[in-house]
Amino acid sequence: MTGNHVISPLRHSDPQRLGAYQIVGRLGRGGMGTVYLAQTEAGEHAAVKVINPDLADDEMFRNRFRGEVEAARRVRRFCTAPVLDAQLEGETLFVVTEFVDGPSLDEFVRGSGPMRGSSLEHLAVGVATALTAIHGAGVIHRDLKPANVLLSSVGPRVIDFGIARALDTVSGATRTGQFIGTPAYMAPELIAGAKASPASDVFAWGCVVAFAGTGRAPFDGPTVPSVLYQISHGEPSLDGLDEGLRDLVVRALSKNPAERPSAQRLLDILTGRPHAEAADATASLKQTWSVPAEGRTMPDTPPTQGPAPRPAGRAVLGRRPVLIAAGAAALLVLGAGVLVLMRGPGGPPSKTTTVFADDFSGTGSGWSGSSTWISGSGYTEGGYRIDAGGYTASRWERAPVKGTLPGRVLVSVDVTAKAGPPYGQLAVYCRGNGTSNDSTSYDFLVRADGQGVVIRKEAGPRGPKELMSKSAAAGFDKGKKNRLQAACEEDGKRVRLRLWINGTLAAETSDADGPLPNGGAGLMARLDNGGSGGDLEALFDNFDLSSIS
Repeated sequence: MTGNHVISPLRHSDPQRLGAYQIVGRLGRGGMGTVYLAQTEAGEHAAVKVINPDLADDEMFRNRFRGEVEAARRVRRFCTAPVLDAQLEGETLFVVTEFVDGPSLDEFVRGSGPMRGSSLEHLAVGVATALTAIHGAGVIHRDLKPANVLLSSVGPRVIDFGIARALDTVSGATRTGQFIGTPAYMAPELIAGAKASPASDVFAWGCVVAFAGTGRAPFDGPTVPSVLYQISHGEPSLDGLDEGLRDLVVRALSKNPAERPSAQRLLDILTGRPHAEAADATASLKQTWSVPAEGRTMPDTPPTQGPAPRPAGRAVLGRRPVLIAAGAAALLVLGAGVLVLMRGPGGPPSKTTTVFADDFSGTGSGWSGSSTWISGSGYTEGGYRIDAGGYTASRWERAPVKGTLPGRVLVSVDVTAKAGPPYGQLAVYCRGNGTSNDSTSYDFLVRADGQGVVIRKEAGPRGPKELMSKSAAAGFDKGKKNRLQAACEEDGKRVRLRLWINGTLAAETSDADGPLPNGGAGLMARLDNGGSGGDLEALFDNFDLSSIS
């Protein structure tokens, strides 16, 4: 026995050595193979999962397995057991991961009872951190459950991510009634036959947190068919779950995958930064999910039949985050907290307080566009779309904030150029006043192809003035969702203006020549160069206005 693991002795048929790894005991057996405790040449422990021979003999499985292992190797190590090595050719297939010396969440809860308080919050943050890293590498876990969450001395660690997907290629798996996943933690769309997506993992996160906090799965029944029916049609049983997590778990367990938050969104809310820009740990997160074995991509929101129903608007003033206690704070230093604490000195301001936030999940949050996107702007695709071109070269939308904004404000939003020519401009603005020809504002404009960035001053009747420009937008990811963050800060008799793209400082200047008075902030799309390519279509999401301390 080592730590909390019971190590079974090797059997006569078990291997004594695999490659560079000396096999010293059995850790367990699952649907795909046997897991062994191994010792490296350096004397360190590792976990080696050997694939069952009947699967290894299937050529389609081998090809998919190879692709999934290569994808899993790209996953950042935050709150996961990383892939260290693999044998992808020959008669014996195996994958080597870091050995996590601790019980599974399933073992812990069944032996010690449900988690409460900071211990439960610690777990929720850790698993959300792991999913953020997994999804950021283009991987879908597919079988997140309490048995695949190990409780190490430094916090929860998620294991076995992505590899289960290789079973999709085995024709006999579904024909014999074998589930690709664990029934009690399967999302309803998977039961209905849809493909797995990041949203499916978020549903499983909700089930895992509910199990950890109540001691039982949120959808339960005496038989597998009854469990599947409850998942598809019933309401989750969350009696006894801490109130601070209940609302987020309910959102994660939505029947409609389009209404579930992303893993990054879960993490942001749990850590009290609902629209924080993810640096270091998630700076490379993409909003498309590649499937290496087949070269396909999946959107971050799975398709639905017809428009997805929307909950009430979630525009927020003074959003109350889940409090992370001292035990969880240790995890944040190692994992989620890296997103803020390890940001370089050139990153966006870290000491901020949200005064208004909107994830555009509902149409009642007060923006002036339509509820279905018509007349150039409005709610659609889980975000807020603004079109520019034709007779409307520049279209802007002011955030529906009541009262006066702080003199030092950070405007943040995710934006995607859905269509249009490369010279179209995606933008946010601050200190906006007036309308039409007499409007004033500071505009932060980024070309849709990333080949330019401009900070401009709209001075009403005096017209626009370009304060600075660059021929390239540092940090911009062409064709993907990009996070724009603009800071407008009073600094004596000038206004300091800075723009970050995906956490990278892209432009900086100041205005001391009649600086604009305080005013509103919002979104903008601009297309005033003429030419071919059609109108610019910009989709915005996760808008945030914060005061800078």
